[in-house]
Amino acid sequence: MEELIKKISQKSIDELEKSKKAPYPLYYKEVFDLLAKGEGILEELNPKLLCLEPNFNEKLIEKTKNIVENMQKTSTSIRSSSKEVVEEINADTPIDIKETVIKFSSFLINSLDEMENKIKILEGELDEAYKELLIDPLTKAYNRKALDEKLNKILKKGQNKKLDLCVAIVDMDDFKQINDTYGHLVGDFVLIKLVQIIKKLIRTSDNVFRYGGDEFVIVFNRAHINVAIKSIERILDKIRKTKLKYKNDIITASISIGVTEHHIKDTLETIIKRADEALYRAKKEKNSYKVVK
Repeated sequence: MEELIKKISQKSIDELEKSKKAPYPLYYKEVFDLLAKGEGILEELNPKLLCLEPNFNEKLIEKTKNIVENMQKTSTSIRSSSKEVVEEINADTPIDIKETVIKFSSFLINSLDEMENKIKILEGELDEAYKELLIDPLTKAYNRKALDEKLNKILKKGQNKKLDLCVAIVDMDDFKQINDTYGHLVGDFVLIKLVQIIKKLIRTSDNVFRYGGDEFVIVFNRAHINVAIKSIERILDKIRKTKLKYKNDIITASISIGVTEHHIKDTLETIIKRADEALYRAKKEKNSYKVVK
C-alpha cells in the first residue's frame, strides 16, 4: 500500500507539471483523488479548479460588503430621523416627553457611534481579505485575477486613443530542469527571488503579476516603450549576475522576456498575445528580450 501511495503521489506531481499550474494543495488533492480512482487526469480535471487561488470566498466577501454598506446607510438615516424628532420638540411639549425623547436620542446616537466604529474595523478587514484574493501566495506577486482587473481597467481608457502602456511577459529558461535537479522547493525559491528582483527594478507605478507556473507579466503603466525596455534590460542584467547557492551547488537562472506596447482598441487578449509572440522569439535565444510593437 505504501509503495502504491508513493507512485500515485509522484504521478500527481508529474500531471501537475504538465498542466503548468501553480502548486496549490487544492490541485494536488484533486489530482491525487482522480489517480486513486484510476481516472484520466488532464481530460477529467476541472479546468476551473486549476484557476482557483487560495480558499477565499469572493462572493461571501462581496455579500458582507453589501451588508456593511446598507448598515452605513441605515445608520445615516436613523441619525437624521433622530435629529428631526429632537428639533420638533418645542415649548408646548410636556417635560417628561422632552426628557424621554432627548434621553433616547442620546442613547441612539451613542449606540450608532459604537456600531459605526465596528463597521470601520470590519471594512478594513474586508479590504485586507479582498487584497489577499489578488496576491499569489508563493511569490507575493499579484495573481492573474489581479492582472485581469488592472489591465482591463487601464485598457478601457485606450479604446479611442493611444496609451503610454507596455506589457512584458517574463519566463524562466529551463525551469523544469531546475525542479528536476534540485527539487520543487528550490524551484519555488528561484521564483520568489525572481519576483523580488523585478519589484526592485521597476517603478512604483508598475506591477508584476504571476501569470501561471514560471511565467510573470509586468505592466508598465504610463511608460513609453523605451522606459519599459530600460527596466527589462536592468532585470536581465541583474538575473545574469545573480548566483543562488544550494548546498554545494551554484544555481544560475536565466529568463526570457517578450514586450509590446499599447495599440488603440487593444483588449487584454490582443496585448498579451503580442507580448507572447515576442516571448516566443526571445525563448529561441534565451536570456534575452524581444519586442513586438
